[in-house]
Amino acid sequence: MCGFGLPAAARSGPGQLTRTAIRLRAAITLRGLPAPAPVIQRGFPPTGPGILMGLTQFSEFARTGIIRRERARCTAVAEPMSNRGPMIQTGLLRCVLLTLSLSGFAHAQSAALLEHVRVHRPNLVADAQAELEACVAAKCATADRLALLTGFLELSSGDAKAAAERLSKSKPPKGLEAFHAWYLGEAQSWSGRRAEALQSITLARKTAPKWLITRIDRRIAELALELGQYARAKTLLDADPEVTKLPELLYTRALTRDALKQTAKAREDWKALAIRFPTHPHGIAAQQKLEATGAWRLSFEEAVMRAEYLLGAGDAKGCLAALETIEPPNEKSKAKVPAKKAKLALLRGQALLARGKERDAEAQAQLAIAADGPPGIAAPALMVSARRFMRLNDNLAARTAFHKVDETYPDDGAADEAAYLAAWLAMNAADFPAAISEFEAFEAKHPGSKKKDEARWFRGFSHFRAKQYEKAREVLLTLPVDFPKSSLVPQALYWSARAAQLTPKTKVDFNAEYRALVSSFPGTFYGLLSSERLSEGGVLTALPFGAEPKSLIVKRPPALDLAAALAETGLFRDAAAEVMRALSSMPSGEALTWGHALQALGDYNAAHIIAARNLWGACYVQRAPEALALMYPRAFRPSVETWAEQHGIEPSLAWAIMRRESAFAPEVTSLADARGLMQIIPPTAKSITRTLNIPAADDAELYSPEWNIRLGTWYLRALQDRLKHPTLVAGAYNGGPNAVARWARERGDEPLDLWVEQIPFKETRGYVKQVTADLFIYRQLYGAEPKRLSLVVPTPGQGVDF
Repeated sequence: MCGFGLPAAARSGPGQLTRTAIRLRAAITLRGLPAPAPVIQRGFPPTGPGILMGLTQFSEFARTGIIRRERARCTAVAEPMSNRGPMIQTGLLRCVLLTLSLSGFAHAQSAALLEHVRVHRPNLVADAQAELEACVAAKCATADRLALLTGFLELSSGDAKAAAERLSKSKPPKGLEAFHAWYLGEAQSWSGRRAEALQSITLARKTAPKWLITRIDRRIAELALELGQYARAKTLLDADPEVTKLPELLYTRALTRDALKQTAKAREDWKALAIRFPTHPHGIAAQQKLEATGAWRLSFEEAVMRAEYLLGAGDAKGCLAALETIEPPNEKSKAKVPAKKAKLALLRGQALLARGKERDAEAQAQLAIAADGPPGIAAPALMVSARRFMRLNDNLAARTAFHKVDETYPDDGAADEAAYLAAWLAMNAADFPAAISEFEAFEAKHPGSKKKDEARWFRGFSHFRAKQYEKAREVLLTLPVDFPKSSLVPQALYWSARAAQLTPKTKVDFNAEYRALVSSFPGTFYGLLSSERLSEGGVLTALPFGAEPKSLIVKRPPALDLAAALAETGLFRDAAAEVMRALSSMPSGEALTWGHALQALGDYNAAHIIAARNLWGACYVQRAPEALALMYPRAFRPSVETWAEQHGIEPSLAWAIMRRESAFAPEVTSLADARGLMQIIPPTAKSITRTLNIPAADDAELYSPEWNIRLGTWYLRALQDRLKHPTLVAGAYNGGPNAVARWARERGDEPLDLWVEQIPFKETRGYVKQVTADLFIYRQLYGAEPKRLSLVVPTPGQGVDF
């Protein structure tokens, strides 16, 4: 939970409990990262020790960000210091972000109810309560599971008292005793019954799986601290390998050490919090505490580190303010700018650039100072400066800076990237002779570079764009020989065949090379392009994926029994965590069995992971229908087909986007805050709801499969109306419709294959290729109407611009 200081107005005197409901909007990080960080960076001043929620019950309630549309509720509990020890003096606001987590499982003892849970329909608590009441009246065999689910949903909605009462009176389901005790303990804790909570959660530990034990130990540490059992809390925290990596844990340990009068050790933790997590509420609180006690003194290195963390957290203004507090170094050097001064200048320049173009000139001046420092600072300063020139489209200045890095600091790690980017900029500016020369020099000068295959590809492609087709073919054909495992092999072979096709009076059987590409690389953009080139010449080719995928009915592996029991109960987040544990020990020879068992549970993401890791050959060499069913599932089929039909797009396009965006995981969040199955960012969602004139939902609703698919399919239709080609639609979904429309207007006279290769962003190029290929694979697999891939780039129209 996230501990915030309680305002005086909310406190009502010694020994009394006051409960204050507060609504917060939650922003959740990528799966596997601590969930509360974005939540608690809202500016609330933390003073209490309630900091393990994000690492224990938050991983159940808020990790996926599935929040009911009535939003999360928080409970404030204030107790005076005399009742609970030294960890709270102004009261404790216990922030209960209790949100329902979904993972896509479909099987359950109550299919209708769990389908509502699965796609996150409203009125879940009332539905569960009604179903449980009917079940108890009928003396049904699943009453214990329904009671556990209902208690969990009540807890998720913020009614901890009702959940505690229900779970304390119900029988734990067989095999799920640990989870029953865990949620009972959580409900008791949020009801203010901490001593009982500690007993329940300690009981849960006896039969809990290892991954739950981690949550339990962190929760026990928090409860032990609140109850004054400081030594117990310290033992658990010291044994936690993540204690110095997560601010919530580190904050708790600092409080514990303070309570045990281990002042020096506590100060170490406070300082680490303030330096490494300067924008986190616990880091801010740590700095304030050190300042209040006169212990806020940082060495030059510590102050610089804190400024770097501020910049890394996106607080450029805070970084600049922190740099102003660092005393100028007294080093003297006539030949070069001293290292410390150069380091400060580099950081200042980076922070100024991050604040916006209006600070560009000042930033460049700072970078120039840094570039006159020692190599370890000068090289990064030149790289930052070069990238600034790239952003300003001043390619000549950028190339000059990149060349300086490569020539002046050849042993620096940045030299490799600098030389590569200089050559790439030459190619991008259509200076093909320079690009060819520089890419060739790059390979010779940087023989150990991981970019050698890319340099070879771009050298061959530069020859192609210069219409030196025979030379292009000569270079491109060396790539599969010298880099046989490179992902660039299919495109090198395609463009070498294309070069042969464009060579006058060629003797090369380029159609045979296209046929080989279709056969050898059926799941790729280049296999698809080769098929189109053959069709242009009147050469018929069989569809590489002819047989419809086949789902297998398998006996569930015993290792998945607990995951199945959790899913059938409705504890989907717990089920997903158990699946991830089980996958780590899955025998590779049982991939098909495990994959289909998981897909039968509705976990398309886990099944897809198994296929991608273990069934590549079965999919693309043998093209086995049962393997392809896992690699290309029709995930969330009812919702996809319903909304695709309503919005007038083919379901295959939605699945192709979904496969690339989230790999069918409803709960994922990107670093750009794109959310859910189709990775929609909140501003885009708001623009869509405004356009549709429908009520906007909480941002966290984007983790709901139903809502996400509804918005995503509408957006695909809007892009399709404007851009008129599935490849351009894919590009716009990733890179924005205005950029794609501009590229189409500027280079619309080029064939599609050449147009795609010149998309200026590597991520978007790769995205466009994969989504286009996946779209055609889905069409082939599931019997959609056969369509050709048009190699003509259409003229974009007016339409959606967000």
